[in-house]
Formats: sequence, C-alpha cells, structure tokens
Amino acid sequence: MGRPDYLILGRITKAHGIRGEAKVVLYADDWAPFRGFPRCWVGPRGGPFQPFGIEAGSEHGRTVTLKLVGVDTPEAVASLLGHEVAIPRADAPPPPDGTFYHYDILGLEVVSGDRSLGSVREIVETPAHDVYVIQRDTGEWLLPATRVCIRRIDLAAGRIELQPSADVAGLGGGDQEEERGSDSV
Repeated sequence: MGRPDYLILGRITKAHGIRGEAKVVLYADDWAPFRGFPRCWVGPRGGPFQPFGIEAGSEHGRTVTLKLVGVDTPEAVASLLGHEVAIPRADAPPPPDGTFYHYDILGLEVVSGDRSLGSVREIVETPAHDVYVIQRDTGEWLLPATRVCIRRIDLAAGRIELQPSADVAGLGGGDQEEERGSDSV
C-alpha cells in the first residue's frame, strides 16, 4: 500500500466569526508542531487539495481556528465545510519517539510469529488508546494499540509484530477453528 502524499491534520467543521475564519477539529493532539507553517492544503476527503496561505491561527485544545488567505466570509468557509486540512507528507515533522502518524500504520501487516493475521484497515481513536481495525479474508477484528498486545511496529518491514504472550484468539485474530476450541496449534 502506497503512502499518501499529504498528512491530514484535521477537518473544517464550521465558520467562526464574520471574517472567514474556519474552525478545524484536529486529528493530531495539538497544533504546536504545525504552528509555523505558512500554508496548508485544503480539499475533500481523498483530495484533490489546493494550497491556502495561513494568515492567522489560534489554538483551543484539539481545535484550531484558521484564517486562510482568500477565504474572507462565512459563506466562503461554508463551501469548505467537511474538507480536510493537510500538509505535504514530505514537510511533516517527525512524530515524537515511540509514536507514529496514522498514515504510517494504515496498511501494515499484523503478524504473530510467522503467521499473518491481516492488515490495518482503519484506526479508531478511543479515550484510552487507539484501536486498529484489522482486515483479513474471514472478516475483521480489533487490536488494541497497546504495549501489552504489540511488541514492535516495523515501518521498514511494513509490519506490526504482536507480543508472544498476546492472546491472538481472544483478540479475534485467531483462525475460526482455534476460536471454537480446536486442538490445532
């Protein structure tokens, strides 16, 4: 699976004020790593994206209010509602040690020993931790993104290795026969 060209930072949810400011709900924990960027790219989910200069921005927890160059009225913001705000992937600052951008995780193969258990199709954010939705031929299952379950994420190899002690059948990643209690190993 190829990696996307853009790092999606958030989604425009509403107009703010009368000067064309846009409220953006962030996918990132905060705006700080992206604060100095002179422009962003805006477009519908999956693109195409077009560049906009950033005139001003103010942070409010997991939201940021952006004033984009050329977007000067609430009606102009309304035409961008639901659009994603992104930066080129090549410009993305590295994430903190031990963390990964979602787009780096999507598509990775999940393995237990030598056994493939599927690949990451989606990431669900919960208050406690992310949960990876793993797609396999027989359906999907959920993998908590915790050190208890995951031994290592190897981006170069394109895989997530589970802890040897992880209860693969209990996680939903076991074969149907194993889940029914078969004696197979």
